[in-house]
Amino acid sequence: MFNLPIVQRELLIASKGLGSWLWRWIVAIIAVFFGGYWILIASGVGQNVPGGMQGDIFFAIMTWCCFVYCLLAGLWTTTDTLTREKTDGTLGLLFLTDLRGYDVVLGKMFSGSLRSFYGVLAVLPVLALPLLMGGVTNAQFWRTVFALLNILFFSLSCGMFFSAICRRTGQSIFCTLLLLASITLAPLIYSWMGGVNETISLLSPAFAINRAYVPLIGPALPAVGWYPIWISCGLIASICFLVLASWIVPKSWQDREVKFRKKNSLVTNVNSRRSLYLDSNPVSWLVNRNTSMHQSRKFLLLYIAVAWLVITVYSSLDNTVELPFIVTGMSLLWLGALWFRIDLTRHTVFSIFEAKECGALEQILVTPMDERQFRRGHFLAMASFWLWPLISLIMAPVLFVFIQVLIHPEKLDEGGLIFGVTLLGLMAFGLPVLSFFLDIFALYFSGCWFALRNSSFGKAFWKTFGFVYLLPTIGSIFLCFIGQFAWLITGTIFIVWPLTSLQGNFRRVVSGEYSLPNMRKNVSSDIAEK
Repeated sequence: MFNLPIVQRELLIASKGLGSWLWRWIVAIIAVFFGGYWILIASGVGQNVPGGMQGDIFFAIMTWCCFVYCLLAGLWTTTDTLTREKTDGTLGLLFLTDLRGYDVVLGKMFSGSLRSFYGVLAVLPVLALPLLMGGVTNAQFWRTVFALLNILFFSLSCGMFFSAICRRTGQSIFCTLLLLASITLAPLIYSWMGGVNETISLLSPAFAINRAYVPLIGPALPAVGWYPIWISCGLIASICFLVLASWIVPKSWQDREVKFRKKNSLVTNVNSRRSLYLDSNPVSWLVNRNTSMHQSRKFLLLYIAVAWLVITVYSSLDNTVELPFIVTGMSLLWLGALWFRIDLTRHTVFSIFEAKECGALEQILVTPMDERQFRRGHFLAMASFWLWPLISLIMAPVLFVFIQVLIHPEKLDEGGLIFGVTLLGLMAFGLPVLSFFLDIFALYFSGCWFALRNSSFGKAFWKTFGFVYLLPTIGSIFLCFIGQFAWLITGTIFIVWPLTSLQGNFRRVVSGEYSLPNMRKNVSSDIAEK
């Protein structure tokens, strides 16, 4: 009999937890309110608009919301399941028994992903509402449901694979997000550039989910033959990820011996770099000692340079500036900005969280350096570290427009290349740039505060990135023209609130005094009950 004791135990514990029960209710309530909001918006309440929202439009909106949820589910559930055990040193204890790699991988995956699966089940009744509204067939609904579950399973498996091969949670999150973004956006960019190969297009989950919920009636019905092939390929890829993770986990948890060819020269090099940072800014050593962030910064600069060069050279050789070029360039720029936000968040959270875990922050409190000097030094070190990627992101579109003006001066007269100083130009460029800078400061200050207040890197990272960027981004998309202004308001809030919290409670949080009043209340209540 194929017995999985870890899976049974983890599922039993997770199913009885209060968080799983609450998560189902929270997701269901959000889905109901979100669906009702869109129905009221499109029904023309208070206006002379005949009719309401059609079932197919409502079904498409809910499908894309569920798609984003399923695609990103692996990022906040399975990317830190194995890396956290490696950091704590408890993963090797499981292999002292007769457990296999697949026992550990499947147990961690099912326990971490149970809430995500409950969330999808909670949304399904709202997603099935268009069946009563009309415009959606049973085949559309079930194709979409199985496609969403397939994407959810792939995202969870991808997170488990990178959690098995990475040593740190930040690396696992970055690799998972990079793979999911690449397979989603690369085929779409290929399609925008005029590609006609259906096989390449169907590699993108976004393109596949679009094909899944589109109605196929009459002669177009045989075209659904791609669907079982896509589902099968997704399942095979997910199983391959889990098999590789099960094979890697028993080997990756062990501490590897580091071999140095020239130990003295290596120590001298490290000491020289350390003295260089400590002489200029003592706190900068906490920021600059992470080698993975140095590598990620180099790759980000390389990506920006290559993307800018390809778009500029291709548009110059083609001797025209068409809409596909603009869409592709904006997509690549957005991906680079997303990469910058993720790296800035995980670098901020990791530097503060690691200093807190190793006791460096407590030692700083007993030195002549006060908390204000520490916060100022950390901010200057982070600004110096990420200055060149920020300049590259800003200068890439400016240089592209400048070169296109030199090559196509007639566009200035037509007004097709530059909007000019108009309200539309400010709305199209000024607000996104302002929102980008607000995101940078909000992610930094919120990351510092959440890193101090949370017990794990994964929780601190996702609270920072989720509350500061993901939720405002999704909200700005569905709030239409007022979305950018809502983004500005949330960005300002997430700058002022953590900054004031850091200024007033930094020493109390580091020393552990911040939660003492609550602890005393709990202790006194327990004593009174006894």
